[in-house]
Amino acid sequence: MSRRAVRVALDRRANYMVLIHGAYNAAALLAGTFLSIFLWRSSHDLALIALYSGLSALMIPVAFLANGLLWRGLGAGASIRLGLFGNGAVYLLILVLGNDTPHWVVALGLLRGVAEGFYWSGFHLVSYDTTSDRDRDRYFGAQATATWFLTAALPPAAGAIIVAGTHVGGAYRGYQLVFALAAVLLMAAMVLAGRLPSGTRERLSIPRVARLVRRNPDWQWVTRARLADGFTGSLMGLVLTVMTYLVLKNEQQVGNFNGLMGLLGVGISLGLAAFMKPKHRIRIALVGGYLLVMSTLLLPLYLTAGALVAYGFLRAVGGPLHGNALAPMALQVIDRDPQARTMRYEYIVHQELCLGIGRVLSIGCFLLLMAPLNQMLL
Repeated sequence: MSRRAVRVALDRRANYMVLIHGAYNAAALLAGTFLSIFLWRSSHDLALIALYSGLSALMIPVAFLANGLLWRGLGAGASIRLGLFGNGAVYLLILVLGNDTPHWVVALGLLRGVAEGFYWSGFHLVSYDTTSDRDRDRYFGAQATATWFLTAALPPAAGAIIVAGTHVGGAYRGYQLVFALAAVLLMAAMVLAGRLPSGTRERLSIPRVARLVRRNPDWQWVTRARLADGFTGSLMGLVLTVMTYLVLKNEQQVGNFNGLMGLLGVGISLGLAAFMKPKHRIRIALVGGYLLVMSTLLLPLYLTAGALVAYGFLRAVGGPLHGNALAPMALQVIDRDPQARTMRYEYIVHQELCLGIGRVLSIGCFLLLMAPLNQMLL
């Protein structure tokens, strides 16, 4: 009985990270879900959305590298607080800029990328330092389940607020309230992040980063999965949100659609947290990655209600399969390195660079399709 209790219980600091990450995701689901729609309604130009997302994607790995080369004395908790502050500042700036936001997408994209980089570099360090292989499936399962519960609840609520706001204070009043709520959540998470460990590390070594796959051959599977993750992540996610909006016609329906995907994701995440075994992580992560890639390619090619249903189903199933299995799998592979503790940040940076490459490929595919897509959406 006591052995089972040891397996179930999470470290207190890991529990804090679950709460903080929940607040981070809640802010993203409230405001981030509708940010691309806000930019589209303000400009009717997908290029601006691509520019914002592309600059953010480029700055994330830059922030990881800077955190390891220039500010290695910065603790993981402090890095997370800086990231939360930067993300909150983006939403507050959008509140101030209002309809002029499309003219500031370069500055906002750069700030968002740096903030995301600092947040995620600290997140990965805390996750590695406060968990072990026996409880990582439960740790990431708890995070994913919380995220999908929030996905089921918050986008429908945010969509309702945005639509209701149009009847009270104009087309963008609801957006203002949603962005303000997101900023408040991020600032509250900053306070809680003060309880996280410092997570200091050795100075980042670029040559060691370049030799990781040769040093630890199993790392190639993480590399492939992260490439797929990056391809289906930032840019295409924002663009596909606009396409979903154009099919469903208003923000309330977009929120409801995301809520339905969240309900399906909750069930899958709970099942994975309860039954997934470490030996199955690689297969599950790759299957989830393939489903996400299929969903990313499906909606732009067939902008119809049927394609939207298929897109939602593939993402609702592929998201938990990919995310829940990949996160503990990456840390499990790091543990196989004889110098895992010393080199953990090199592994963290390497997987972020793979994500960045996937995002750049995604941007390239979008640029090839941008002109016909703009004509189709207009």
